[in-house]
Amino acid sequence: MILILLTLLILSCVGLRRTDNHDMCLKKDYTDVIKGIFIIIVIYSHMVSYMTTAGVEFSPILDVPSNRLIYRMGQLMVVMFLFYSGYGVMESISIKGAPYVKAIPVKRVLSTLINYVIAVGVFLVMNKLLGIHYTIKQYLLSLVAWESVGQSNWYIFAILCCYVSTFISFTLFTKREHAFCFNAFLLLIYIIVLYKFKDGWWYNTIPAYLAGMVVSMNKRYIFHILDHFYISSIIVLTCSFVLCFHFRYIVLVHLIMSVVFAFLVYVLTDRFVIESRILRWCGKKLFLLYIYQRLPMIALLTLFPQMVRLHPYIYVSCCLVITILMAALIPPISINKKNV
Repeated sequence: MILILLTLLILSCVGLRRTDNHDMCLKKDYTDVIKGIFIIIVIYSHMVSYMTTAGVEFSPILDVPSNRLIYRMGQLMVVMFLFYSGYGVMESISIKGAPYVKAIPVKRVLSTLINYVIAVGVFLVMNKLLGIHYTIKQYLLSLVAWESVGQSNWYIFAILCCYVSTFISFTLFTKREHAFCFNAFLLLIYIIVLYKFKDGWWYNTIPAYLAGMVVSMNKRYIFHILDHFYISSIIVLTCSFVLCFHFRYIVLVHLIMSVVFAFLVYVLTDRFVIESRILRWCGKKLFLLYIYQRLPMIALLTLFPQMVRLHPYIYVSCCLVITILMAALIPPISINKKNV
């Protein structure tokens, strides 16, 4: 399993180059590369969990340490997805204004939901064919990502709520600072409600979305800080992250840690960008990779449990090939409004 991480490291190092252009690290081509890195880590994490269920014996010298590292990383592996989403939405609002805000329910919410519901349908078919049973209630609630019938769902629910919250806030308030504050208030309510009903991973990375919006709103000021205090910023953020990580089981600390981690990755990539077609492709196909990755993992584990246990690398290879093919061949449905 460590070969996946080593390949990821090689791809990152080979494409690494220095830049003095602050805006470059926030351009979509480069943020897609970072998202590509983290979606591979997400896939790795989920494969390890299914292989553990199958009773796979991992190498104590190579695999176990890397598996433990990824496990402890937890929901931090999706932080940059939320961060870049918040940044991108705020940038679009700043540039396009009210027309973009009005288009959020269709362009962001409905487009995401339609593609997600299609994926739920695919998992429904797979479950029926494999004899995996879920209740009607679970299937219905899975359509809004509140429940799972095999697919990854919590992130979809979280990002949809972020979009809805942003739409409400920027519809009610014309001044973006006021809208941002109300958006933060609504997402705080989301965190409080989900704290009562769901596990921590449903809400503990939400502040990263707001952090992305903050960067968009204060870019010039942030660029000025990085020009004069780049190394100091990295030291402060690293120390803050280590401290937060030590106390991460405290809910408030984990919320803060998500923001610190997002800013740490952002600052690191401010001076060093990665150019990789493979990673960029993974970032561009983020949604499809994220939503369909579990399908081959579940299907192969259900059909060939012995193969998974005795030949884990065949399992890993098949999962990766099938997931990549699905991401490449399934056309995402995009609903676009004119002029936004």
